Amino acid sequence: MNPGFLRLTAFSTPAATIAALGLPIVIFLPPLYAELGLGLTLVGTLFMLTRVFDVISDPVFGVLGDKLNTRWGRRKPALAISVPVLMYGVYRVFFPEDNVTSTDLLISMLILYVGWTMFTLAHTAWAAELSSDYDVRSRIMGTIHFFSLLGTLLVLMLPIALDWFSVEASMRERAALMGLFILITLPLFTGSALWSTPEPVRKEAKPLPWRDGLRAIITNAPLRRLLAADLLIGIQGGINGSVHFFFVVTVLALPQYATFYLAVLFVTGLLCVPLFVRLSYRLGKHRTLGVAALATSVGTISLFFVPAGSFWLTFIVYILSGIVIGAKDFLMRAIMADVIDQDRVETGIDRSALYYSMLTLTAKIGLAAAVGIIYPMLDFVGFDPNGVNDESTITGVRLVVATSPTLLLFLVFAIMWKFPLDKSSQEKLRQQYEAQT
Repeated sequence: MNPGFLRLTAFSTPAATIAALGLPIVIFLPPLYAELGLGLTLVGTLFMLTRVFDVISDPVFGVLGDKLNTRWGRRKPALAISVPVLMYGVYRVFFPEDNVTSTDLLISMLILYVGWTMFTLAHTAWAAELSSDYDVRSRIMGTIHFFSLLGTLLVLMLPIALDWFSVEASMRERAALMGLFILITLPLFTGSALWSTPEPVRKEAKPLPWRDGLRAIITNAPLRRLLAADLLIGIQGGINGSVHFFFVVTVLALPQYATFYLAVLFVTGLLCVPLFVRLSYRLGKHRTLGVAALATSVGTISLFFVPAGSFWLTFIVYILSGIVIGAKDFLMRAIMADVIDQDRVETGIDRSALYYSMLTLTAKIGLAAAVGIIYPMLDFVGFDPNGVNDESTITGVRLVVATSPTLLLFLVFAIMWKFPLDKSSQEKLRQQYEAQT
């Protein structure tokens, strides 16, 4: 199947809402809860601990999603069920009480992550099953990623609009405005996907003994490499995102441009998506990802050298830092579709949701671990988000923020450059699977 433009657009729109959800969780909500009195280290710890729950929930929902069998299909019912769960979690997290406690935050985040996991696994597995062609998969995942970045920009424009119109709004009010955007668009865009796109017919397969299924996962070398790269790039993105406001406001002394530079990141990524889709046709998905990681590493290491108050140098650095945003998510998902082909050949069954549960798990752990790692590091160098920081502290913040993501990007390049699954090997896997069925 090679979905047309209109159908693929309708199918991809829910990604805009899910991305709009992801941005505040990384960038706006940790500072908000820190300001509400929970503290940097406690907030970082709680955001990281809630992701530990996903170590169990993601694979469980992946297995259940693959076993689901209704007259409406597998993916559509799972997607529909996830919407009310996710909306309730969003309401709790984005509209906290004044006297919010650590227990409140923990419970709210767990509910939100359950809904998020259900939704993401169903939509992504469905997307992977729309086509078995190596390049068409890049197009499908690239379109979804385009809408993800568009959704990020839309939700980001809400606080920017407040600034444009000189509306004084607290971090709480900004978070509530973004939460309202998510609550409105989620059911609308999900309905668009459910109505417009048929779910591929499922091929019946013999049951797979759990030992054989587990062995196929453990021995899948491309899977291990992909998950390692996804974890590292998730930590890198989480580090950059969770310290963005602190860094721009305190270190670069450009508080009036903090949201603007965030928009620069995602506009750069949005514009790069078509470029990287085309580049993946020529270099392959894995090497295209390596190129993006190296390009972004130039921007992240430059954060150490940009002088305070330099608008244009900071602008250039943020453009470079945003390059990988246009490549990482859709290439990771498109590559995982190829990894799933190898599993299909070895096991004879389709376990797309289970495999994508591992990919979403590493991404979530990476983002959460970033907050749990970088906030204590900022504490260690003596950084005070609400007080005065001396020059040695500022230098320490620069060192931490610049070097840690750069090293991670180098590791991603090393892991992915010689990834074993390219276009020719994927085509052979597809032929083998078709011959088996």
